[in-house]
Amino acid sequence: MASAVWGNAPWWGPPPPAPARPLTDIDFCSGAQLQELTQLIQELGVQESWSDGPKPGPDLLQAKDFVFSLLSLIHRRDPRFPPQTELLLLRGGIREGSLDLGPAPLGPYTRGPHYDAGFTLLVPVFSLDGTGQELQLDMRSCYAWLCLPEQVRGTSVREAWQDCLGPPVPEGRNWIHPTDSRESPQDPQSSVDQLHGDITEPEAHESLKKSPNNVSVPESPQQNLTDIGFPSPSEETNDDVTKATDVSPAPQPSEAREAWPTLCPAQVAAWFFASLAAVAESLFPVPGAPRLVHAARHAGFTTILLATPGPPRRLLLFDLIPVVSVAGWPQGARSHSWAGPLASESSSFYLVPGGGGGRTERPGASGWQLCFARQELALKARIPAPLLQAHAAAQALLRPLVAGTRAAAPYLLRTLLYWACERLPALYLARPENAGACCLGLLDELGRVLEARTLPHYFLSGQKLRAGDGAASLLGALALLRGDPARALRAAVEEAKAARKGGGLAGVGAGSH
Repeated sequence: MASAVWGNAPWWGPPPPAPARPLTDIDFCSGAQLQELTQLIQELGVQESWSDGPKPGPDLLQAKDFVFSLLSLIHRRDPRFPPQTELLLLRGGIREGSLDLGPAPLGPYTRGPHYDAGFTLLVPVFSLDGTGQELQLDMRSCYAWLCLPEQVRGTSVREAWQDCLGPPVPEGRNWIHPTDSRESPQDPQSSVDQLHGDITEPEAHESLKKSPNNVSVPESPQQNLTDIGFPSPSEETNDDVTKATDVSPAPQPSEAREAWPTLCPAQVAAWFFASLAAVAESLFPVPGAPRLVHAARHAGFTTILLATPGPPRRLLLFDLIPVVSVAGWPQGARSHSWAGPLASESSSFYLVPGGGGGRTERPGASGWQLCFARQELALKARIPAPLLQAHAAAQALLRPLVAGTRAAAPYLLRTLLYWACERLPALYLARPENAGACCLGLLDELGRVLEARTLPHYFLSGQKLRAGDGAASLLGALALLRGDPARALRAAVEEAKAARKGGGLAGVGAGSH
């Protein structure tokens, strides 16, 4: 009896191998397998989810309440700080691309060695109706000036803000109407270091020697909070317009608007830091509360590090930025995106103290930079999850390359995320198996941007984001990383695992608590 066969082979032998599939999942540049990269990206997302979940742990909530209470104490010390204002809390610090401040000195902080997780908090110190005459926009430089009249409703605004005034608006610029809505050379860096030997501030000029341990602050946090990602203590929030100092007076007949002095963002940032430093000196220890271990001013914002009581004990970074909240929408700004309309009747944007370094046109210390943080937050909610994972992975790979530099690459990478959504099919971006290819694509696009040194602004048509003076050196480092992305991703996963455990990364868990 003839034996049965499987094709041309005896039945007892192994089946013939399947036809070879074309090798389409190999990265041509590095030789890495895209499937492996995707698995590493997904693992990185899991390890970093401790600070990104829907229900943050008590350490994050304690740190958030601690920061809000600090701001309440600043108001008690200086009435110019608004008693009630709407705060915007963003995940990720400025060094992770949360905001566009341009190429600016951001300090020596690196996630992992110096802190476990970062956040950005926008703190409005002024509320402004964009249809008034106080706001002057120069769309050629993406900067704005806030002009202060002599009085507002009988109150002398200039006298109150005398220490934060700058020169009048520069002449020779083509001004446009601020909105279509219904409604310094950089200062030397100041710092406050408190029991934190792992962070060095070589440019610091001021310091506070007193270092409180666990600190207590009154339980009266800022009201009307927009607290993204955390439960809000208030059930309702007001509109985007803060209830801070409202600068919307009628023109003063005795003085031309061109002669009005401006509110200087560098001076406002210095005042904000000085007020916070004074409050830090008055704190007293209380067991079980977060501990302020470091505070420093960089460019136009203040960075603080908080040690949580744990367990596990973590070191959290908060970038606090004094901003101006403007009701309305700038003329010439993008009104629609792939996700739908950006501008509405309740639209608003911010003015932030920009870094300005490395730009072709530096408007001076009195110019504020336009910021669309609210709109970016809404866009992020519409980005497919695999693309967000790819961006987070590319951001993690970029983090050690930009630490301690003036590079604007983290925000450039975020902007490339928006342009990718405009350019690529949503079904492609939403497929989980494409995360590896998307991550490599973002890195390749960033390399081209660094080589060109500019990137079209997503919100302001015709404007460019600048890569800064360190673009060339960063481009070389990025090319080395791009040669072996799998190894870099493995290192990022290990770093995320250490951050998930908490404690000890910056010496917090090694005896200084």
